[in-house]
Amino acid sequence: MHTGTLISDLVATVERAEQKAREIVMEEELHAIYAMQIPVADGDQIFMGAA
Repeated sequence: MHTGTLISDLVATVERAEQKAREIVMEEELHAIYAMQIPVADGDQIFMGAA
């Protein structure tokens, strides 16, 4: 028999999906920041980070 938890279950599922999406965005941002920390040599100049 239906116990009336369908809405609660749906809300919990949406919250988990939103949390996972935030984690993915954070991982992408951290990867981009890390990528800026690697020195890039251009001739005799070395560039690091963003201007």
